[in-house]
Amino acid sequence: MSIAPRAVLITGASRGLGLEFVRQIVCLSTPPKYLFATCRNPDSATSLQDIAKTHSCIKVMKFDVCDFSSYSNLKENISSILEGEGLNLVVCNAGILVRSSFTDTTPDVMTSVYTTNAIAPMILVQTFGPLLKLAAQKSSEKGMSWRKAAVVNVSSILGSVESTSSGGMYPHRASKAALNMITKTQSIDLKADEILAVAVHPGWVRTDMGGQAAPVSPTESVQGMLGVFSTLSEDTSGRLFNYTGEILPW
Repeated sequence: MSIAPRAVLITGASRGLGLEFVRQIVCLSTPPKYLFATCRNPDSATSLQDIAKTHSCIKVMKFDVCDFSSYSNLKENISSILEGEGLNLVVCNAGILVRSSFTDTTPDVMTSVYTTNAIAPMILVQTFGPLLKLAAQKSSEKGMSWRKAAVVNVSSILGSVESTSSGGMYPHRASKAALNMITKTQSIDLKADEILAVAVHPGWVRTDMGGQAAPVSPTESVQGMLGVFSTLSEDTSGRLFNYTGEILPW
């Protein structure tokens, strides 16, 4: 748990869980050599920039997950920094939450949320698949692990069809259900290259998205999720985890 992957990419790193991932990963006893922290507006990401000033491994990069024309450029920039090494861990954290109901959900809202929460993680992993594969090939570790090559999609229990017992929140639920299916399918397609793929529910967290009534702090959530990541193996790839380590139903 104290040894981080060598090279990590985190989307949505300017606030909330993304920022907390950065905070905790760089403070592991063996931090990554490279932590690529992306966000839409680096100039206004003051907390992230402050952390980057004291941790040289952090590379803050401007990136909008919904601007699909920018993906290849991000890959090229990261590849040039890695200098022939691979990318070990991709954390697809960027997401949006729209609390629309059965009667007020519009096609535009559905499209917007689905694009950010489902399509973007899919295309991001597709784009960085070659660098994940390279990391797995260059790793001396036996078996599959988060330090070797892994994809983590930050999902939600609200995307679990089996666990749904209340209505509403159609865009969010549908987009996270789609992300769960994408994760499961990725785990199958990436297995031959020894790349893990899992989805994780961070809990109901006190962030801008979760609100101040949420019972779980960002610190507790990310501590739990990093603990889950450290135990991942071939046997647990393609699962939906709670931040506490419990396997949740699809």
